[in-house]
Amino acid sequence: METPFNIEDHEDKFADPATFPQCQALGWKFGKKPNGKMDNVMAARVKACLYNAATSGTLSFKQADALFKKKSLPKKYVDSIAAYMEANS
Repeated sequence: METPFNIEDHEDKFADPATFPQCQALGWKFGKKPNGKMDNVMAARVKACLYNAATSGTLSFKQADALFKKKSLPKKYVDSIAAYMEANS
């Protein structure tokens, strides 16, 4: 059995941008409906929003790791997704 991920083992990456797999996993985490089923559209939107933040330098590896401990997506990302949808609908 593998040992669980320990963020402290990756101190050299703390300031680096969040990775694509982190953004993808967070999309899956926050893309679930209240009944537990996956909302693939929302998961893709969350993944895209977070990866955009990572590539623009506003979401670090450590910040992305901290999002795994949250129960819901922070308001700034929810608002970012809503603004994108409003501008492109």
